[in-house]
Amino acid sequence: MTAYQVVHMLEGVVQRGTATILRDLGRPLFGKTGTTTGPTNVWFIGGSQQVVAGVYLGFDRPRSMGGYAQGGTIAAPIFRQFARSAFEGMPVIPFRAPAGIRMVRIDRNSGQRVYGAWPGTDPHAAIIWEAFKPESEPRRTVAREVVEATTRRAAPAQSNSTNERRPDSDFLQREGGIY
Repeated sequence: MTAYQVVHMLEGVVQRGTATILRDLGRPLFGKTGTTTGPTNVWFIGGSQQVVAGVYLGFDRPRSMGGYAQGGTIAAPIFRQFARSAFEGMPVIPFRAPAGIRMVRIDRNSGQRVYGAWPGTDPHAAIIWEAFKPESEPRRTVAREVVEATTRRAAPAQSNSTNERRPDSDFLQREGGIY
């Protein structure tokens, strides 16, 4: 369960975080970008069910790469170029949650549980799904109205009827995690 929670969080990096450039690859991916102070080097490590790879860039003798160098803007695009070739012809295999994982609606700004609203597909949505082990989900809650009032890009609440009818594997494939 812990491994799945981490993968789910790292999917959020690709879905709505610093590595969104990889979303157009059309497959479930996880990843983490990084940038050191200076910045003297940048990196991206990520992958799918079949491939895990990393890109690290920097100088042999550390020096600044320029004020705008970041893992998401330099290393992730290189990974994307590699992934296009590496994933060609490979089946798309989703990450599957183990039995017992609880998917909970979370306000991504406060980390509090949300009732009365549903996450959207917008990468900037204020409400996201997050994976929790049984009995570890947040107890404090925030109302939908509070989330909408504090979010500039609040989307209208979506009907939950389609989300309830879809199998968990489809649900988890559509949603990312906190990044």
